[in-house]
Amino acid sequence: MDSFFKIDNYSKMKFSLEIGPHTNLDALPLIKDVYITFLPGGSHEETANKAANLLKKGFNPIPHFPARSIVDESQLKEYVSRCKDIGVKQALVIGGSREPVGKFDSSIQLLETGYFEQMTIGIAGHPEGSPDISDSKLEKAMKDK
Repeated sequence: MDSFFKIDNYSKMKFSLEIGPHTNLDALPLIKDVYITFLPGGSHEETANKAANLLKKGFNPIPHFPARSIVDESQLKEYVSRCKDIGVKQALVIGGSREPVGKFDSSIQLLETGYFEQMTIGIAGHPEGSPDISDSKLEKAMKDK
C-alpha cells in the first residue's frame, strides 16, 4: 500500500474536519484544521472551550461565528476576544441557518465590526443556491464579503 494512505500521514494531507462542541477529541485523526460548529441552541462558550482543548492537543481550531446565533455586539466581541486570547488564529464567519436571535442576520455585519482583525477569516456561500435566500441576494452577499 502506498504510504500516502497510512494513518500516520493524515497530518500531511490537505483536508479538514468539522466537529461539534461535544465531540471526543481522542477520536480525531491527526489532521491540522478542525472546524467547530456553533449550532442553534448551543453556546459560544462551549465552542470557544472546544477550541482551547483542540489547541492544547496541537490542532488548528477554526470556530464558527454564525451571525444569526449571536445575540448582540457585546456577545460577539466577548466570543472573538475569548478565541483570540486562547490563541485561535482562524474563524469561519457565516450567516447561520436559523432565524436571528439578535441584531445580526448576515456574516457581512459581523465582518464590518472589525473584531476579526489579526485573524484569518473564512467565509461561506451557497454556490448551488439556497431556499432561504434569493440568487440575487446570494450574489450580492458574496461580492460584499
